[in-house]
Amino acid sequence: MNLEEDKIISILLTFSKYELNRFRKFLNSPYFNENKNLILFYLSIEKSLGKKLSGLGREDIWKGAFANKKFNELKYRRFNSDLTKLAYRFLSIEWHERETLSGMEGVLKKVNTADLGKHYMTALRNIRKELDENLIRNDYYYYYRYISEYESHMHLERIKIKRTSLDNLQEADSNLDVFYIINKLKHYCDALNYKTFLSIGIDVKLLPSLMQFIEENDYLKYPAVDIYYTISKTITEPENKENYFYLLELLENNYYLFPDIELRTLYIYATNFCITRINSGDKDFFKVLYDLYSILLERKTIFNHDELDERHYKNIITLGVRLKDYSGVETFILEYSPKLKIEYRENALSYNLAHLYFAQKKYTEVIEQLSVVEYSDLFYALGSKLILLKTYYEMNEYAAMESFIDTFRIYLRRNKLITGKMKTQYMNFLKFFKKLTSIPLYEKNSFAQLEELINKTDEVTNKAWLLEKISGLK
Repeated sequence: MNLEEDKIISILLTFSKYELNRFRKFLNSPYFNENKNLILFYLSIEKSLGKKLSGLGREDIWKGAFANKKFNELKYRRFNSDLTKLAYRFLSIEWHERETLSGMEGVLKKVNTADLGKHYMTALRNIRKELDENLIRNDYYYYYRYISEYESHMHLERIKIKRTSLDNLQEADSNLDVFYIINKLKHYCDALNYKTFLSIGIDVKLLPSLMQFIEENDYLKYPAVDIYYTISKTITEPENKENYFYLLELLENNYYLFPDIELRTLYIYATNFCITRINSGDKDFFKVLYDLYSILLERKTIFNHDELDERHYKNIITLGVRLKDYSGVETFILEYSPKLKIEYRENALSYNLAHLYFAQKKYTEVIEQLSVVEYSDLFYALGSKLILLKTYYEMNEYAAMESFIDTFRIYLRRNKLITGKMKTQYMNFLKFFKKLTSIPLYEKNSFAQLEELINKTDEVTNKAWLLEKISGLK
């Protein structure tokens, strides 16, 4: 059995050196662990993590921990299981240490009794002070506001003080509503988004007239509600550009209210709208999206732990090529390729170099680069096939082109992960491409008719390229 398949080793491989060090201290604390053999077992594993695990076996881990004691498979499994449970507990504690409000919530609930009134007041002040001083105003902010107000209400109930108002309960309920609405809109946007590009999804049930309820009860005054509400509008009303530009305005004015991971998600919705408009033939959004990416790069919003997603990498290059910013694209490739995950770096680099070479009419280099692209990713697969087909066209490789059209069609029909809309866009491209290559050069009217037909068809990928080729032939 591969050591990396052991539960404890698979989880420890994700730990940083700092986390490994803290986990060692955690295990040495009698409060959490009284089994000294587990410490020896861990130290042997930790020592092995810096080596090539494929060359090691369970017997090696055992020997490193217990020297000349005979290997016992049953005990090894027990140590593995017990150490994994402690790793889970360690991660839980680490999470609560980082999430200050989560720890404060636990303290507040624990001391909220009549006998611990002074401690309760201190805990309440602490959580409210943390909320006031923290700029973040996402759903968790309203959740902890709800907790602080509800615990205040319950405290007054416990000490049986004469009530002159129910302000705390009112505030608790109001914040709970905001927390619920934000999360309901989150789920709704997530489901809508997946349905636009994959033929899978869930049916998120919105309460009757929820959107109207949000509008009429002034919930749009909360930036988080307004942003997710507007995102849902950009997905359900893709032709309404005003919603999109209002979303950009909201994000620009409120980006500091969200943690980095959530802010990246919000901007992904914004970039997806641009991509949808571009795929529909709206040329104005090339520059809009390129400028948006520039902002995200400058603020480092686009990075996840200093890593750049290969799809963003590809999109930025695609936009730069489309806008003929070749020097900018070259600079970007040199500067940001090292930011890609190492397992994706070669594939992303080869595909996007092919894209750049195609724009520069270096067709032999295009084919060389595409020959090493692995088609494990749906978007790379579709993009690579499209570039290769256009390259055959530019090189006048008609035999290869004719054969590849049929291969491409079969791929589109058989791949069940491609949505109906996306499949239509690519099928329409192949249909028009086939007509383009079959019209004799002297039939100028036929080219004009094809041009008109393409312009009238909304769902066509690479529409601009088709029209450019027709214009040249006319």
